[in-house]
Amino acid sequence: MELPFYYQGLMKKYPQVTTEEWQLLDSIATVKHIRKGESFLRYGKVARFSAFLLSGQFKFSLLDEEGDERIVKFSFTDDFLANCESYHKKAPSNISIIAMEDAVILRINIKKLQPLYDLHMNLLQVNLQLYQELLEQQAEHQYILSLKSPLQRYRFLVEHRPAMIQKISLTNIARYLYISREALSRARILLSARSRGFCD
Repeated sequence: MELPFYYQGLMKKYPQVTTEEWQLLDSIATVKHIRKGESFLRYGKVARFSAFLLSGQFKFSLLDEEGDERIVKFSFTDDFLANCESYHKKAPSNISIIAMEDAVILRINIKKLQPLYDLHMNLLQVNLQLYQELLEQQAEHQYILSLKSPLQRYRFLVEHRPAMIQKISLTNIARYLYISREALSRARILLSARSRGFCD
């Protein structure tokens, strides 16, 4: 059986997984369309599904004590969507996973996915790879937030995550950096001025 075209990106990103294993995943997966602003997982709900992102963008967000949105992570095409902590603890999710644009996902019931790890080492390896990526992303975000000024935080993204700057709106970048939109605008102007040496 030939796999649908949307597996091409996933097969390239995870070359250790065989065609037969992708077919196995396909048998327990469902393609879902999610509109901009809709949730893959809502705050307070227990996670039951994970998904590969076939197209679109998502944000992992929470509300601070003042009720302002804070973004802890972004996901793009071929990334993995999940809140494993909520699933394993059977606890309400402390984050929402929300589409930032119309998106298509390959949704998988985690309960059906987990037994496959015991039978297919390649899938277990992907699971470990995803976990490692998550830890690295969390560590990087914590480092960004440890930087004192909005300028330092924004400059880190410009230097290390330029693709994020291109894809994400300024409002959502500000929420990811835990600064106001105005502070981000000032940081962008200042960084631009410094890069030009204050004169053209």
